[in-house]
Amino acid sequence: MTEKIRLIEAQDFPVRIYDTVGFEMNALAQWRSVSSIKKLIKSKQKTTTIEDDIHCLWYCVNASGSRIEGQELKYINQFVDLNIPVILVLTKAYSPKDADELGFRAVEKIPALKTVNVLAEGTTTQPAYGVQELVELTAELLPDSLQQSFASAQKASLELKHKKASAVVNATVATTFGTGFVPIPVADAPIMMAAQSTMLSKITAIYGVDPKSNQIETAIAGALGVLAAVSAGKTAVTSVFKAYVGIGTLVGGLISGSVGGALTAALGHAYMQLMALVVTGKVDLSSLSSSELTDMLTSLIKNATDQKIKP
Repeated sequence: MTEKIRLIEAQDFPVRIYDTVGFEMNALAQWRSVSSIKKLIKSKQKTTTIEDDIHCLWYCVNASGSRIEGQELKYINQFVDLNIPVILVLTKAYSPKDADELGFRAVEKIPALKTVNVLAEGTTTQPAYGVQELVELTAELLPDSLQQSFASAQKASLELKHKKASAVVNATVATTFGTGFVPIPVADAPIMMAAQSTMLSKITAIYGVDPKSNQIETAIAGALGVLAAVSAGKTAVTSVFKAYVGIGTLVGGLISGSVGGALTAALGHAYMQLMALVVTGKVDLSSLSSSELTDMLTSLIKNATDQKIKP
């Protein structure tokens, strides 16, 4: 059991965790524990930066105990009153049904409370579960400005990274659709590629891939080059339409915008697949030759393009 509040942090890791004193002690020790936690929260709230605030509190209870003491609910309420989102983490939840009932009774008393059942280590009859849900719920409770950093830092949930990266792709698709209405032949290509390059850099950051230790610049340049080759036969007609003023610009814009958006979506989702492979250790970019990287990107982008653009 932790005897005092202990800060757990790592260099270049944007998430810090305070491991607090346990409450399985006498009444005086419990009071001191709560007081020290509240003091820490208030001291962080007084700073001028949001990054060092306490953004979420996990209150862990052994679900196999089948009950939460009234005093524990009072403790939780004190933290809620400090405007700190609290997640009741029901650990050792061997029986999801029992844990659900325990969480339901707690929420009846404290409606603002969020609950997650967790079984960190599975058994022969019950596989491990809950860690991913805990990570995703925590991310949802963070301030918007910190959500991307959290998504980059954690490894328990690729789905969270996928959601954040998909949002970036969707925003870039909207941008590239708009560039399709530039009334000059091929004038939108540099604008579109700049938006796509920025998109890939953001996806890299979301997946937490270190650009210094991987061929990120080469990967981004290769992805854009492969996309250009894939799309070459799909954009020529657009420039012809754009050569005409008025209705030609509108029709050309609709074609270029829709195709450009679809190609951008294909590029983004293909690159997300690549980053997922890197994060899970299935691909080591630093060990790939330029030709191997190009072949891999070609396959990913073509597969994504076939799904996004129907002939």
